[in-house]
Amino acid sequence: MPTIEMKKFGKVLNSRPAAKEAVLRVKQIINGTEGNITIDFCDVDILTPSYADEFVKGLKGIYPNKKIDFQGIEQNEIIKETLKAVNAI
Repeated sequence: MPTIEMKKFGKVLNSRPAAKEAVLRVKQIINGTEGNITIDFCDVDILTPSYADEFVKGLKGIYPNKKIDFQGIEQNEIIKETLKAVNAI
């Protein structure tokens, strides 16, 4: 099960173009692996709805049969609420 550390994409995740690029990079990491996808938001300060929407929809479009789990959202209420707003959790 691959774990994607979102801090590698920056502490501020805030645009659709950046999210599209992140999806392509994640696809390279995940390609051919088994199991669920874990997205780790530890050390990310800001996640905007546009980034979250583009990123989650992009992953679900590529991997419709994989479950996406989220880590590191418990300590950042804004990230947690953003993911709820885009129906990711």
